[in-house]
Amino acid sequence: MTDIKRRMSNVHEEALARHLCGRRTRGSGNQWRDQMDGSHDRLTETVAFRWDGKATFNKSISVTTEMWEKAVEQCSLERPMLGLRIYRDETLAVVVDLVAIGLEDMGELVERSRRLDDIEAAIAALYTDETSDEINAWIEAH
Repeated sequence: MTDIKRRMSNVHEEALARHLCGRRTRGSGNQWRDQMDGSHDRLTETVAFRWDGKATFNKSISVTTEMWEKAVEQCSLERPMLGLRIYRDETLAVVVDLVAIGLEDMGELVERSRRLDDIEAAIAALYTDETSDEINAWIEAH
């Protein structure tokens, strides 16, 4: 792998782990027991993904059935995800940064988000305006 491709891959893998609050896999997923580029811990997180990053300098990036099937096969007990990034040039300025997940996983995330909104509203309704500010500050911080 050329230096620029290794650099673009490393930068993308680090960004995925940071933004997804997960961990980066050692050796970029080349270990049979720890494949793909990063993951969440399925033992401590209700919604845990394992992801593989794909980056390019091209103006488009494709997802093939083979890529998705490989992600599904390698994700073990976590949910599969593909991180897709397009760089402008060798400065590694990001043009597009996306993730692809299955529709059912996305639906579950939307449902969980709605339930969280309901819980936050119920908690806020329990308190007066004075304590509501404190609760809202806590919710925003977490």
